[in-house]
Amino acid sequence: MRKATDIRVVRTQNALLEALEELIKTKKLSCISITELCSKAGINRNTFYYHYNNIYELLDENKQIMIDELNEILANNKTSNKEALINLCKCIKKHPKFLSILISPNCDLDYFNDIFSLASEKTRELIENRKEIKSSRDLLICYYCNAGCNAVITTWIRNGMQESTEEIAEIITDASIRGPIALLFNL
Repeated sequence: MRKATDIRVVRTQNALLEALEELIKTKKLSCISITELCSKAGINRNTFYYHYNNIYELLDENKQIMIDELNEILANNKTSNKEALINLCKCIKKHPKFLSILISPNCDLDYFNDIFSLASEKTRELIENRKEIKSSRDLLICYYCNAGCNAVITTWIRNGMQESTEEIAEIITDASIRGPIALLFNL
């Protein structure tokens, strides 16, 4: 799609995502036609085809935008891990329609997994760069923390992102440091 600063392009993309978010609630992604999507979005099919060849390109573009933003946050992280988490949550909160589509049971899991595997990849890189974390046990603990983090974020998205980004970052940080059982039972 053309540069996202063009207001017409932004409006078109938002309309398409909003329509897809509605349609995916009742239909598998693979069963949604471009005609149906355009009709629901209130845009002409030619407009759609001007920007995309299919619905998967719409999702791919949004996925890449989000991955680029997340990578930029991680690359520029000069502060604490909690501050990085807050910035990651802010980035996630900027894309509610797209993420709502991704976590739908009717969406292809590959899109969801691509976004959330970014955290696992960054953890793996972190472990490889730290000499004191060598054992497979340490690696498994890190992946356990990632899975919990992904579960918190997925539930946050599914529930409409009502908590602040700071609250989500605090939950993830506290659960990672103190452990979920200690938090739940004030141990």
